[in-house]
Amino acid sequence: MKRLITLLRHGEAVTYDARGDFYRPLTEDGKLNIQRIGAFLEKQGFYPDLILASPAERSRHSAEKLHKILFPAQKPVITQDRRLYNADAATLRNILQNLSDDVRHVVLVGHNPGISALPALVAGADIRKKRLFPSLKPAAMIMIEITGNWSEVGAVSGRILQQVEPSQVPQDFPWPDKDGTEWRKRPPYFYRQSSVIPFRLIPNKDKGENIEILMALSSSGKHYVVPKGAIDPGMSAIESAQKEAREEAGCIGIALEPAIGSYHYQKWDARCDVEVFALKVTELLPEADWEESHRGRKWVPLAHAIEIVREDGLRKILKTFATKLANQS
Repeated sequence: MKRLITLLRHGEAVTYDARGDFYRPLTEDGKLNIQRIGAFLEKQGFYPDLILASPAERSRHSAEKLHKILFPAQKPVITQDRRLYNADAATLRNILQNLSDDVRHVVLVGHNPGISALPALVAGADIRKKRLFPSLKPAAMIMIEITGNWSEVGAVSGRILQQVEPSQVPQDFPWPDKDGTEWRKRPPYFYRQSSVIPFRLIPNKDKGENIEILMALSSSGKHYVVPKGAIDPGMSAIESAQKEAREEAGCIGIALEPAIGSYHYQKWDARCDVEVFALKVTELLPEADWEESHRGRKWVPLAHAIEIVREDGLRKILKTFATKLANQS
């Protein structure tokens, strides 16, 4: 029986994180290059039945990005193995040799130097024959075909099918799917988004209530925004919006249905459609549990939020927010 091994080095990561090497996140280019490799595999029809990843931030996130491209209707299912973190080639081969024979195609997301040295241990004869020198740059992949059971993986058992770097594949993504003829700057799911308006009600002296909106700094740190992001594969619009609230603003709450509005804006040379939900905040996460605590956050009166948001469509929704909130109560 023929089996496939796709070795994928994690995408480019930032060079330093105060928490240590294990926590270094991907750069924006690192994320994009992994997605490009994912689109390349999807176009060729290569769908793994197992994705193994080092639990380090840069490897785990690379595996998740890859999964979202290959399986856009599913939540990412990644098998993390601590042994993969900075593992040498012999350790990686041992992991392969112990896979279940039910697995036909495995993607292994790991680190140099082990990930680049592994082909010599599973396809050494073919490497010498073809005079190849595998050395994987960030987000580069090498695909190896083997025959037999996983326990038989060895230096003479594999054959190199392809070695690909992100610069060698299309830099844009087909729209609306892998067979689309239009090309866009980001994967298709990026253009369908959801957002939340996190709020709280503050009693005033007139026995009424004032609405305050929780806003966080944008990723650039230049202005305040409400949480918004692409709807993750396998998630509903409201689930994805709640996820963005937790990540970007560090808040948890009750998302009200139905959506209170929608709008669109231009980004990545195309139209992004955004579904907006109200979120009654019940808890603010401490900084230690807030994934993007570097953003900062603040409560602002609804009237001020209306003034400072940048998107006209969102401003229109905020102007009618109090009325729509009353109708949902």
